[in-house]
Parts: sequence; C-alpha cells; structure tokens
Amino acid sequence: MHVWQLDLDGPPQSPDLLSTKEQERHGRFRHAQAARRYLNTRALTRRILAAYLGQAAPLLNIATAEGGKPCLPDHGLEFNLSHSHGLGLLAVGRQPLGVDLEQLRQVHYPARIARRMWGAETAARLQDMSNPDNQCLFFSHWTAMEARQKALGRGIFQQPVSETEASCRHFIPRDGFIAAIATTEARLPRLKFLKPT
Repeated sequence: MHVWQLDLDGPPQSPDLLSTKEQERHGRFRHAQAARRYLNTRALTRRILAAYLGQAAPLLNIATAEGGKPCLPDHGLEFNLSHSHGLGLLAVGRQPLGVDLEQLRQVHYPARIARRMWGAETAARLQDMSNPDNQCLFFSHWTAMEARQKALGRGIFQQPVSETEASCRHFIPRDGFIAAIATTEARLPRLKFLKPT
C-alpha cells in the first residue's frame, strides 16, 4: 500500500490538472490559502492516480460512493485522502482502505466527545487536554475511528466499524501530526511512503 505525503501549501499545481467542475469550484474561493490548498489537493491527487492508471489527470472519473467515499468506478484501484493544516495524505492500494490525518491540538469538550464515541473509561482519561499525552491519545482514537469508517465507506456517525472489521495502523507523517490507515484485510500490507516530485 502506498501512502503519498502532499504539501498543500507548496508551489501551486497547474489548474489544467483539474476537471472542469473542480476548476470552477477553485475559481470561487475567496481566500488565497484555501484556494491553493484545494488546488494542490485535487491536482496532486489526480496527478498521482493518473500515473498509476496511465490516463490524463483531468479526464479521470473520480466519483463519490455511498457514504461520501471517493472512488474510481472505472478501475479496481482504491484510494483515500485526508488533509489537515497544509498537510495531505493520499493512500493508494488494491483493497478497501481509509486514511485519516490530524494535527495534534487542543480540543473543546474532549471528554464529552470521547464519552459519546468511545465510552466513559476513555472519557475519564481525556479530561485534561493541555497534557500532550492526552492530545495524542485523543487523536489516536479519533484517527483510528475515522480511518476504519472511511475504509468501509461509512460516515462518522453511521454504524461504527469495529476493530475486527478493519485493521488499523498509526504513524507520524510529520512532527505535530498523527495519522491512521485502515483496511478490510485481516492484516495491513507493508506501507511504502512516497512524495510527489
């Protein structure tokens, strides 16, 4: 499984890599940083997937499956994308997969969120989010949950995906960030980390 690290604040990619609809949406952004991140997310995703498939990037048929998961309905290639604060991750493989990325940061009402999502025991451990260990614990739980939900194409508030339904692994793509990748396979394949040139 390949995991591509995307610099969304890097030099702007060519808008010609986008589909017509994406170009129109890109033109509607009012803030320069948001416009650049949108452009780089979409253009780099298309460039990378086009290289796997030997097709022109703007012509790739990227659709949205039930649950909001992006897909390539004309191909067997699976991919998933996550981004946070100028950093993006694009996971590519042949099996259903999901990836989630978060910047470690303060969270409002962490215990309330944890109680709803993961139960009272985890919530009790997350009262003090000024503790960096608790930030890491919170986002470890969060990214694993998101990655599993995305692997099965379920929204975050749909039926929870259990640990037996999707394998998950954490990694640190950059200081101050945490990520998780999940697949429906019993064991995750070896991960290969890449950066576009």
